[in-house]
Amino acid sequence: MTHDATHHRPRMLASFANHMIAVMDDLDHAQQALHALMEQEHLHEHDLELLMGEAGEERLDFTGERHGLLARLRRNVQKLTDEYEHARRYELELLRGHVLIVAAVRHEAQAQRMCHLLRACGGHFIHYYGPLMVESFCPDPEA
Repeated sequence: MTHDATHHRPRMLASFANHMIAVMDDLDHAQQALHALMEQEHLHEHDLELLMGEAGEERLDFTGERHGLLARLRRNVQKLTDEYEHARRYELELLRGHVLIVAAVRHEAQAQRMCHLLRACGGHFIHYYGPLMVESFCPDPEA
């Protein structure tokens, strides 16, 4: 099953706030996770995005170089937060050929459920970026 979530939005993923991001090892596991999120959490395609390959790297834009001065400034400010190191890890995962799922989250209870659902579908390095905090409700076993 293919979802429109594979279509990348044109702008840089500037902020992770109110989103959960998970690394999936391959597209099959990512598609399985998307289906589960839509079925069990009632998310819609506009709530979900898959980042993969060069287009995913472009959207993530770890340094902000591809999106101009304001993007570079935003990434420099993020150096003070967990988001910066996470963005670096996400970039490395994309370079390894892995897929990122970016899912909109409405509240913390939903984030907790989504974390366990993504883990059950093979997700790892799963984080919820709330308005004022970063949380991993189901830490990786190797962490």
